[in-house]
Amino acid sequence: MSIESSQNWPAAEPPPFVPAPRRRWPFALFVAVVLALVGAGAAYAWMNPGLFGQLTGREAGDADGKANDSAVMTDLLAAQQKTAEDLATIDRTIADQQEQLKAIMSQLADLNAKIDALKSPAPQPSVAPAPLTAPTAAMPPAPPAAPAPAARAVPKQKKPPHVTAPSGPISVGGAPLNVTPDTTVR
Repeated sequence: MSIESSQNWPAAEPPPFVPAPRRRWPFALFVAVVLALVGAGAAYAWMNPGLFGQLTGREAGDADGKANDSAVMTDLLAAQQKTAEDLATIDRTIADQQEQLKAIMSQLADLNAKIDALKSPAPQPSVAPAPLTAPTAAMPPAPPAAPAPAARAVPKQKKPPHVTAPSGPISVGGAPLNVTPDTTVR
């Protein structure tokens, strides 16, 4: 085939031996994203130098962690024992205070009973005791006593006239009242 014959082909169909053009931008984008991720990982590893040291020395770290855990456990057990002792002390203190409160309450009840007994009137004996009489023969006669002074008669005091309570409103503190005393309140 000559060059001239290739020009005779119809314009609508491409020649069969020419490959289709390839798009290369998705591949370039994929390569750029992978390189960016690798660069970010390298920067993270550079900024955290102990990262790989922890991964390789994990067995040594586990032994230190177990020793650390046992120290923490002994501290926790000691704190728990101290807390239990403190709670027992507080319980004893509360029990002692309750006993003291009961003793005070019983003493208070006794005092109230004594006060009530003193406040109540004493019972009057129903039979008056007989005066003691001595035999007259055994005793010498008593000298005549001086006449008893005349008892002074206390004059009765007159009762003050009964004052009736005011029927109207009463002013307290000097405030004027608008109600006259003649009117009644219904």
